[in-house]
Amino acid sequence: MIKLKLESWSALAPGMEDTDAWMKWFDDIDSKPSENTPIQIKQVPALLRRRFTTLGKIAAKATFNLMESKQGISTIFASRHGDTPLTLSLLKDIGNSEPLSPTSFSLAVHNAVGGLLSIARQDVAPITAIASTENLVLSTLHEAAAQLEVYGKVLCVIYDVPLPDIYQRFSQSLPFPVAVALIVSHDETLDSAIEFAREPRFDSSFSSEQGLFDFISLLMSYQQEIKLTTSASCWRVRR
Repeated sequence: MIKLKLESWSALAPGMEDTDAWMKWFDDIDSKPSENTPIQIKQVPALLRRRFTTLGKIAAKATFNLMESKQGISTIFASRHGDTPLTLSLLKDIGNSEPLSPTSFSLAVHNAVGGLLSIARQDVAPITAIASTENLVLSTLHEAAAQLEVYGKVLCVIYDVPLPDIYQRFSQSLPFPVAVALIVSHDETLDSAIEFAREPRFDSSFSSEQGLFDFISLLMSYQQEIKLTTSASCWRVRR
């Protein structure tokens, strides 16, 4: 059993930034939030804000919801696919024999969001950027548990955006942009915690995207227990 004390958390999607909005969506998961709702990151200076794509904005917003006055926390930035819309635009430029934009190229790398946020917050704390083919939430929790052997607390930011249409038939995709941020620690004075343990049996079917929504429902206490699976293992997660 691995136990992480939960200090705070935040989950958001366009038009869904509080527990009531998420609860309403979980009651009608076939509905789709308005993606036209702007994601405001006023904490970022205007010149730097222009560099944030939708992926960066939603990750930044979730981070600022928890880190307005905190600095110096080791952070894990976790995205399964990264900024695929931006990467696809670069590939199209290559295919059309057009010169690549150095700025766009620098923003397409997997640790770009973490780098931009460290600049915006003037924070030199350690940053780790991870990806996972199978169940990004589970990989993030394991990475957080490992980092808590060194650091007093860890910020986890899990985020993704829908894949461009050209990639939809090759991989599962979120239906809309989503980001979850949480601060975990070993502080025994905290009442809230996340516990996860490996099950002796597992179902080989898995969904990385569904795991993210299940995890949000767990944080909200909409569910008291969930299972996060990969092709090789199953983990029971509870609060």
